Amino acid sequence: MFSVKMRASKKGEHISGAETIIDDEKHIESTTKEFIKRALSHENGIPDFINIKIERIDKNEVIYIPHLPIKTIYCKNKEEARKIAKDILKNEGINEDLIKKAFEIIDNGGMRGASILNLKGERLEPDKKRGIRVKNISTTKELKEKILKNNIGTDRTVDAIAIASKVINLGVIAELCISDNKSYTTGYIATKDGYFRITNLKEENEKGGRVFFVKNDVNVEDLINKLENKPFIVK
Repeated sequence: MFSVKMRASKKGEHISGAETIIDDEKHIESTTKEFIKRALSHENGIPDFINIKIERIDKNEVIYIPHLPIKTIYCKNKEEARKIAKDILKNEGINEDLIKKAFEIIDNGGMRGASILNLKGERLEPDKKRGIRVKNISTTKELKEKILKNNIGTDRTVDAIAIASKVINLGVIAELCISDNKSYTTGYIATKDGYFRITNLKEENEKGGRVFFVKNDVNVEDLINKLENKPFIVK
């Protein structure tokens, strides 16, 4: 098995990324071409740097997990969407001030990865600019087809459900994510109860990002190591 990752940037600023796990080396070339095409056609701009990384993975180390239940919540505007998002997060024991801080981090933008907040409001990611990248993830072909053919979501949903399912499986209380793609206004919250797609969580051309909420006693080094390095396939 192989992990294939792509990261694209311009003048040092992150533009796009993608990754998957493939079970046969014969798919490496087509996957790489697909990722390069995605990087060069991204709405956030044409990159001046594209990094492709291919690594062999021991299939015995891969963890297979079921995907979180997917639910789409349609909202007419940003105000309604954010109220619903706050209600879902509050249901997980996350207070108003912490939710406000998470949205401020996201609305400020500029991070390549996720911020990690404990329930005391402390930021735990070592690099506040880079954040934490959830890597070594993929979905099964069957799950991707199910999402796309049944109009449950988009290609972005396929990518996001892999991240969300992995982080919740590893003990993260909740994830709040808003895409940094200029025209994509749907975001999501992931909790143990599901993956909640929420439309209009931002307005067009606004920034995005993601925040992981964790317990105060979390072993952050172990969590980051697993988020970045432990291979997961979501089915």
